[in-house]
Amino acid sequence: MLYDRILKNIENRRNNILSGKINCIPFGLPRFEEMCPGIEKKTLTYITASTKVGKSKYTDYFFVYKTLFYAMKHPEQLRIKIFYFTWEMSIEEKYLEFISYLLYILSNRKTRISPKDLTSTKASKPLPQEILDILNTDIYKRIFKFFEEHVVFIDTIRNPYGIYKFCQDYAKNNGTQYTKKLEIKNKQNDTIETREVDDYYEPNDPDEYRLIIVDHMALLTPENGSSLRDSMVELSSRYFVTLRNKYHYTIIGIVQQAMAQESNENFRLGKLKPTVDGIGEAKVIARDCNMMLGLYSPFRHGIREYEGYDITKFRDNIRFMEIMINRSGGSGIICPLFFDGATNYFEELPLPDDPKLVTSYNIIARINNPNILLFIHKQRTKNESNISTRKIWLWKDIQHWLCARIKSHRIRS
Repeated sequence: MLYDRILKNIENRRNNILSGKINCIPFGLPRFEEMCPGIEKKTLTYITASTKVGKSKYTDYFFVYKTLFYAMKHPEQLRIKIFYFTWEMSIEEKYLEFISYLLYILSNRKTRISPKDLTSTKASKPLPQEILDILNTDIYKRIFKFFEEHVVFIDTIRNPYGIYKFCQDYAKNNGTQYTKKLEIKNKQNDTIETREVDDYYEPNDPDEYRLIIVDHMALLTPENGSSLRDSMVELSSRYFVTLRNKYHYTIIGIVQQAMAQESNENFRLGKLKPTVDGIGEAKVIARDCNMMLGLYSPFRHGIREYEGYDITKFRDNIRFMEIMINRSGGSGIICPLFFDGATNYFEELPLPDDPKLVTSYNIIARINNPNILLFIHKQRTKNESNISTRKIWLWKDIQHWLCARIKSHRIRS
């Protein structure tokens, strides 16, 4: 009976918590998790924002990096498999961004190297040898191995059915499809026929989280002469819903806001943040999702204050993530995030009146210092107790603090 299966699932989820397992992967956002605990199985999430606000970076940080590190630390709780359909960026670019993030995190946020710096793009700024030495250490090799075993980048499949078939094949090869018999009346001769139909699916590993990421939906290749809009609707309403409901996938789709969302008229009316109505090619896909998240950058519109935060201090290092749609909870909830695009790093900000916000200002001051990377590398080669080294470090801090103050004064005036 369906009742028995649902009751068993409720009991299993309760036992997961009591036995030290999980029912969702935490986002790592303490205040936000009070309303939205984390990444759950069998959910469809759309992430939307205007062009170049950081949708892909946000997705990578919360649904790839954080998820992978949690799985590495807690193998007794879960296993992870991520199918990443990347069309906007190449696989190599995605890998480079992960390396930048890894260097930043494992150095306790001291080594900040963008993908362009990793590839020695500037003739005057070759990658230091010590970074190559670090990347060849055992700990980095273990993480890269884990990354490649659990994240599958796909850039050759772009059509809706191709995406569905790829993910369906994995589900069939790693689970069991149970069937049931139904008696169906044949309308042509009024006879009763017995047919075997799909009933429910069980994965071989009930603790495996299977994620599908599509970046981004507007880059789909239409099938059979259909339009892009029709292809997006088919992928969402037909294939995504089936993969979620039947095969227990967690799906994350990146959706562009229409260009008109940032028009002069919207600026005049103060309607610049992402909206469901502002989705570009196919607004109706919003009906399919469990949750829709909008990412907003006030700085790019010259806004000086937003949600109590002084944007002139954060500039491009702040984003606001809003729950636009939420089937299982409240919507309109906004989470302020510190953002560092060079390293794909996000962090929940303290409230506007919290003194701890000063720490964020100090971090922003440092990452905007063009000499900070070179200095960190030099400092690592010296003894930290060396007085001259500490004097140089102090002078760099003072120098940058003064520059930040001057910039802030110019903006205010």
